[in-house]
Amino acid sequence: MDNRLLHNSTMALLCLMGLASWVQAAEAQHTGLAYSAVQHIETVPGPFLNRIYIAGDRERQDASLGGETVTTIIRRDKGVAWLLIPKHKQYEEMEAGTASVASLPGMLDPRQGREQGQERLDGQMVSKIAIPMDAGQQVAYAWVSPQGLVLKAEIPSDEQSGRPAAIIRLQDIQFGKQDARLFELPEGYRKKGE
Repeated sequence: MDNRLLHNSTMALLCLMGLASWVQAAEAQHTGLAYSAVQHIETVPGPFLNRIYIAGDRERQDASLGGETVTTIIRRDKGVAWLLIPKHKQYEEMEAGTASVASLPGMLDPRQGREQGQERLDGQMVSKIAIPMDAGQQVAYAWVSPQGLVLKAEIPSDEQSGRPAAIIRLQDIQFGKQDARLFELPEGYRKKGE
């Protein structure tokens, strides 16, 4: 895949992952959960399949894009995010808010929504919650486990911001402490452009 096309596709995926990551990280901060999971994002130009690791305000996402693995590490505790470029042992650095789609904080907090009732999702009972978005102009839906984990979210498109509609699902969830090394820059990587 052409480097420029890979970079542009990576940045588009990063924005979508940021949307999904904000949902997951917000709940982890509120509930104190630590887990890994497979995250499915159905959207344009997707679908995307990521492996995510969450530990409070630290997050890692490994996504397959164009036959290559794209890794994003978000460290909200340090206010930074790193996009790893394994092929060149480099990384790009950005503000954590940029990687998390800064316009979204607070919009997908299930505690701000209204419960729509109980439903069965992947064999377990969950709460379906309607969450206002885009200054109350639209509604997103989240299916939340008894532990407070958003297992599925349906996010509407927004023409004004260019955000595509997305359905985000978690599967193969493994609860427990995550290896701290997952959330650090790998040894031998250098900042792109230096």
